[in-house]
Amino acid sequence: MRRAAALVLLAAALSGPGAGARSCPALSLGCKCAAERAKAGGGPGAPRRRVVCSGGGLPAPPEPRLLPEGTVTLLLSNNKITVLENGSFLGLRALEKLDLKNNLISTVQPGAFLGLPELKRLDLSNNRIGCLSASVFQGLPNLLRLNMSGNIFSSLPPGVFDELPSLKVVDFGTEYLTCDCSLRWVLRWARERAAQISERTVCAFPRQLRGAALRAVRDGQLRCAGAPELHTHHLIPSLRQVVFQGDRLPFQCTATYLDNSTQIRWFHNREPVREDERTGVIVEESLIHDCTFITSELILSNIHVSANGEWECAVSTSQGNVSKKVEIVVLETSASYCPAERVTNNRGDFRWPRTLAGITAYQPCLQHPFAAGPAGAGAAGEKQAWRRCDRTGRWEDGDYSHCLYTNDITRVLYTFVLMPINASNALTLAHQLRVYTAEAANFSDMVDVLYVAQMIEKFIGYVDQIKQLTDVIVEMASNIMLVDDHILWMSQKEEKACTSIVRSLERIAAHTLGSNSQHMAVNSRNIALEAYVVKPESYVGLSCVAYQRWDGGPAGAERGAEPTADQQLRLRCTTGRPNISLSGFHIKNSIALASIQLPPSLFPSPAPAAPGADCKLQLLVFRNGKLFCSTGNSSRLADDGKRRSVATPVIYAGTYGCGVGNLSEPVAVSLRHPREGTDPVAAYWNFEVLGGMGGWSAEGCQLAAHEPNVTSLHCRHLSNVAVLMELSGFPSEAQGTVEVLHPAMYTCTAVLLLCLFTTIITYIVHHGTILIPREGWHMLLNLCFHIAMTAAVFAGGITLTGYRAVCQAVGIILHYSSLSTLLWMAVKARVLYKELTWKAPQQLDRDTSQAAPRPLLRFYLIAGGIPLIICGITAAVNIQNYHDNNPYCWLVWRPSLGAFYVPVAFILLVTWIYFLRAGLSLQRRASQQKATPEPLEPAARLGNTSDLLTDSASISVTLNSGPPCPEGDGVHSPRVQFWALLATHALYVALWTFGATAVSQRWYLNIVFSCLYGITAVALGLFIFAQHCLRRRDVLSSWFSCCPSYRNALPMQVYVHPGLGPEDGSQVFIGCEAEAARSGASSSSSPSSAGSAGGRCKLTNLQVAQSQAESRPEPDAADGKPVRHSSNLHGRRSHRGRTKPCRDGKHHRLKMLRGPSEQPSSESGSLHNSHSESYASGRTSPAGPRLPQDGDAVPSPAEGSDLAGARRRSGSRDNVRPGGSADREAKRRSCPLNVGSHNGGLKGSKYDINLASADGAAGMKSGLWKSETTV
Repeated sequence: MRRAAALVLLAAALSGPGAGARSCPALSLGCKCAAERAKAGGGPGAPRRRVVCSGGGLPAPPEPRLLPEGTVTLLLSNNKITVLENGSFLGLRALEKLDLKNNLISTVQPGAFLGLPELKRLDLSNNRIGCLSASVFQGLPNLLRLNMSGNIFSSLPPGVFDELPSLKVVDFGTEYLTCDCSLRWVLRWARERAAQISERTVCAFPRQLRGAALRAVRDGQLRCAGAPELHTHHLIPSLRQVVFQGDRLPFQCTATYLDNSTQIRWFHNREPVREDERTGVIVEESLIHDCTFITSELILSNIHVSANGEWECAVSTSQGNVSKKVEIVVLETSASYCPAERVTNNRGDFRWPRTLAGITAYQPCLQHPFAAGPAGAGAAGEKQAWRRCDRTGRWEDGDYSHCLYTNDITRVLYTFVLMPINASNALTLAHQLRVYTAEAANFSDMVDVLYVAQMIEKFIGYVDQIKQLTDVIVEMASNIMLVDDHILWMSQKEEKACTSIVRSLERIAAHTLGSNSQHMAVNSRNIALEAYVVKPESYVGLSCVAYQRWDGGPAGAERGAEPTADQQLRLRCTTGRPNISLSGFHIKNSIALASIQLPPSLFPSPAPAAPGADCKLQLLVFRNGKLFCSTGNSSRLADDGKRRSVATPVIYAGTYGCGVGNLSEPVAVSLRHPREGTDPVAAYWNFEVLGGMGGWSAEGCQLAAHEPNVTSLHCRHLSNVAVLMELSGFPSEAQGTVEVLHPAMYTCTAVLLLCLFTTIITYIVHHGTILIPREGWHMLLNLCFHIAMTAAVFAGGITLTGYRAVCQAVGIILHYSSLSTLLWMAVKARVLYKELTWKAPQQLDRDTSQAAPRPLLRFYLIAGGIPLIICGITAAVNIQNYHDNNPYCWLVWRPSLGAFYVPVAFILLVTWIYFLRAGLSLQRRASQQKATPEPLEPAARLGNTSDLLTDSASISVTLNSGPPCPEGDGVHSPRVQFWALLATHALYVALWTFGATAVSQRWYLNIVFSCLYGITAVALGLFIFAQHCLRRRDVLSSWFSCCPSYRNALPMQVYVHPGLGPEDGSQVFIGCEAEAARSGASSSSSPSSAGSAGGRCKLTNLQVAQSQAESRPEPDAADGKPVRHSSNLHGRRSHRGRTKPCRDGKHHRLKMLRGPSEQPSSESGSLHNSHSESYASGRTSPAGPRLPQDGDAVPSPAEGSDLAGARRRSGSRDNVRPGGSADREAKRRSCPLNVGSHNGGLKGSKYDINLASADGAAGMKSGLWKSETTV
């Protein structure tokens, strides 16, 4: 054993260093080698080596001589090998597996694998191999598996595997693999050689085969049709470039290299670019990279203004051309700008900023929700609207087609256009579209009409399968006739939308009638259709009448006015040629609009070849000519340059399935025209004139007869026929003559308005002299004004149905004024009820704060604000709620239920409740007055006047010849006010009811209710005038004061300032205005104003005392009952602040001073000498104070008025001093010679001076004045 081991060591030593080097590569290569097991069944032979050189960064394969003999596996993956040269592995004859994956191999020279006869596996994956040929794989007769995936080639040249006879599995999947006709040979080769294409070899292009395994693709799917789909096509720069003149700009275009036919060409604004060094245009030669990419460069070394525009890189191949473009904007040094501008259209609101000339600006917008949008899915400009600023600094028209419509209806209609239509969903879509066309009157964009026309044209293709579509299509076309004329004209001019709709309707019979359907009739609001299947040999003529039921419609219907349009238009046809008259139409409650008579000779003799053939005859009637928009302005047509317009319905007759030659007999047509015009012309619609836009032509048509509102004509054309007239330009929308009401309604309305406005003017002009509470004044004027508004608008505009805008305004005003009048009556009833139930609060403390009066604004918010809200909401929901072809200008029935009748019922209910409670209060008050005895007047209240004047008091008197200031509100008692308001309310409700019934009824009922309306109007006007003017003494006095003779005969009037208590000294103002009285009262509190209180209206104490003594009446001894005296103080004080002052007189102080000289002096005069005289003067004076009559009462303050506040303020000053202090005060005061009268007034022989203390009940104590003090 030891001897054997020694021999082995010796052999190793003898082998020397050369044997060690041969066993493994040099260490500098970074490779590792290892022994590999021999194949099973193999005999002993040369050793098998496995060499691993992965990840060593080798730039080239190692020299074969450096590798050990017997190398069967060579792993060279993850290195930096770029080229495989010829014979790179020559000498490695035992090599069976070669791994070259994940290198940078881009070139494989022919014969690179020579000398590898035993190679069975070759891995070239994940390299940059682009060029392959059959010579590359020479010398590999035993290769079984080939992996070329992850390279950059897109196709394989035919025969590339011819040098691989043993190849069984191949994988050549790449990210650019294009499965087109150039790979068909691979499938054939695989079938012939029984080779297998790896399932990982999948197609990358074209898009429809992306991800599909090549071995599963059929030969028919590998096509080369259309433009090639290049996996690479880049243009640098790819975005718009803005450069200045003289700059340098290079372009580089890289594309897929398919074959030798691939070339790159440059274009500028679609013109070929040629190299010109003089202009700075340089085109470099195209370069081919790895048989996969082709690159071309274009250099603009000195850019001129002419370089502005689009530069295009076009790749031309044997399969087609592909191009990329980029925009270049060349700016001059003195470039101008487009100003900032705002554009609002149906796609949105766009604000274009200030933009340099030559630049295209972009604005973002919302996207279409469907991929089938106008720009297609994924389009670069889909998300933007653009607009170009030209080189002169002016904006060009923008492109907004990629933006959504802002109008909801337009957006929905556009959605309908995008939807696919088939027989299963056509009827459903048609019904949905009809719902939107019902609002066609609100269409505001011409594209709405365009989209509806497109949908109708699509639906026509399915009417032969779906019979119900015909009704829906006719209904939609009828609704389109409600669109504004100008919008229809624009849609016709844009895309012939109106012509498309008419053409679609004319084709209905051709698609629907057949052996199973011999007759068809469709009625709608504006279009009627009738179609028959006729046999020409048995045809004897046909007469049809288009009519409409009016069901008692407007009063002018029987006189020729157009009936209401909410009734359906119908056709009635009979065979033969009966005598048809539109004026004498025999169907009850109907009016004939058009008629047509087709002659018996309509069809020519039947051809021998087709005896007994059926023919389809269709008739159409359009209510007006809105679908026949003439876009031209030619004087050669029947409209004479739009001077004439369609004044009648349009009637159409046409045949299908049989020829109609020249008519030997004309077609007779009669048409009703609601408006009178001049220069009538019979015409037919010619679709061929004006470049296919269509127009009215008069050739072959002539007028036959003309009656009032009916024109007859003869025409030798089977087409759309009408009568054109020159109509008045104002009003363009009037559809008939204005109906006139009964004369009694106008006359009596004038009387009502005269009475109401006389009352209004009187209360405005004489506001200061009419005794009426502030809230009463406001309510009376508003009530009269709204009654006048209702009556005037009703009489003047209720029948203006021919003027849509005016009629809608009349309806809105009547709606508002009717509600507001009832609400003002309700407010007035509430105020009256509050006054009747008011109770004076108990004042426990003189410093108790009083509640602030509530403003009158709440009355206006209730009576005026609520009707405004109701009318505003009603008009905002749909302005067509007013009028909408009613026979009168008022709300249509259904909206009026919630917008008028329900609110009116609620208002009347509330008003009547207040009336009922007010009536009960009046009845309870009357019963209480009968049960309660009249209290006696205290003696001190009649005779004591010590609290009125003191020795230090200052009385200022001013002469005035003007009218007396108003007394207390005792003109009308609450009972009278209640019954007056109730009568006004009843008369107004009756007036409204009679007026509404008069305009809605016919014949004798119209006359009866018109007379009742007139009687009620006169009664209402005279009642308001008499109640609020003639029966009021203050109103009559205000009227009479306008006469100088009456004004000079009036006595003086005294104002006592109510704001001061007796302890502060009462001030008496005679004949002065209230402002003067207030200023005097306020100035008397200061010492400096004592001297200014005198002047032109001063009296001495003797004169005042004498007048007081004369004014005291003696009690009636014979009666035995205490005399009741009334004071006007409460009336004066309660109305301070709600009435204006009396006017100043023109008397002088001299006149005042002369008055007392005729009476006894204060020293010698007797009190009794002036009693009877003063009493007589007080009773005989036309403006003197009067005693309260039965039923009169001091008005209790309504809530919110300042009457209650005034009364409470005055009440707080009454009886402040106790009795003891009053007696002590009387001892130190000077007593006048004459005592005050019963009401605190001073009486003279010539002038009546009315005085009142703060509480209206205090008198002056008798006594002598120690001195005569001037006040």
